[in-house]
Amino acid sequence: MTETLLCAIARPDSAADEAAGGLPPAATGSVQMLALPAAPVLLSQLRSESPAALSRLAAALDAPSCALLMQCAISLGLGPPGGRRSTFEAAVDAFGVRRAVDLFGTLALVGQMRALAQQRDGAGGPCASWAGFWEHSLNRARVLAWLARRHGGESADLALGFGLLCDSAVALMMLELQSPSYRVTLAEANLGHRPVTEVERSRHGIDHAEVAERLALHWGLDAGLAGAVGRHHDARVLTPEPSSPEQPSRVRLLVALGLVADRMTVRPAARHRQHVEWQRGGAMALHVLGLSLQDYDDWLDEVSVQATLGGRG
Repeated sequence: MTETLLCAIARPDSAADEAAGGLPPAATGSVQMLALPAAPVLLSQLRSESPAALSRLAAALDAPSCALLMQCAISLGLGPPGGRRSTFEAAVDAFGVRRAVDLFGTLALVGQMRALAQQRDGAGGPCASWAGFWEHSLNRARVLAWLARRHGGESADLALGFGLLCDSAVALMMLELQSPSYRVTLAEANLGHRPVTEVERSRHGIDHAEVAERLALHWGLDAGLAGAVGRHHDARVLTPEPSSPEQPSRVRLLVALGLVADRMTVRPAARHRQHVEWQRGGAMALHVLGLSLQDYDDWLDEVSVQATLGGRG
């Protein structure tokens, strides 16, 4: 079933109002419906079936998804040694059917968003090629999986799914939010002077993290995963929890891993620049993960080596 999300679109009455900040978008703008695509019926069916559903899962996935799921298993160190039996069934055997179904759900959702991006391009929309965007998203997800495995506090496949989902809603917002232009919003956000979600909310009344969280919940994905996706730009989640200050929640841990992965995947030539989100949350993220600055540098060196060798961790 398709769900709709109300989105307040800011329409300042004058340039002066916009420069001064004016009223919140919800008070001054119109309301636009943002349709969330429905999850495949097969996904809920697979969740309710016994492990014998493996053959149905294999049949349900298209060839690119099968290949990506297999690559996920191998890159996460779950595949057979030496690349033997590098089949889809071997990948699912490595994950376990339930974890494979969960990852399938994530891949299917991201696939929907990629299809929307292609739809935007096909319609002659004002967006550049998405190839670099998806390549960066996949690279960051792989780094997240490596960090999770190296840290040991969260499963690598969940971290991979988190990395894939974080920016998945950007394509949906690019397609639907045209006045004001979401492309202009991204251009401003990419300057790094303000958190991207702050820029998005100031112009559209909603941000890609919230939309992605709603998408993940709508598709029945892990609630902790969805919560982390929804707060992956929120440094406040990294502050200690009074109830369990020494035991990070799944949300805190994934957000911390995500911020570190974001920093590690910045192009080397741009790492000297101070980015507002790393300034606000970088030290807290390292604290949550129990890492020193030297640990971070050592892990960054390892990640760089893995990238040079082809990204297999």
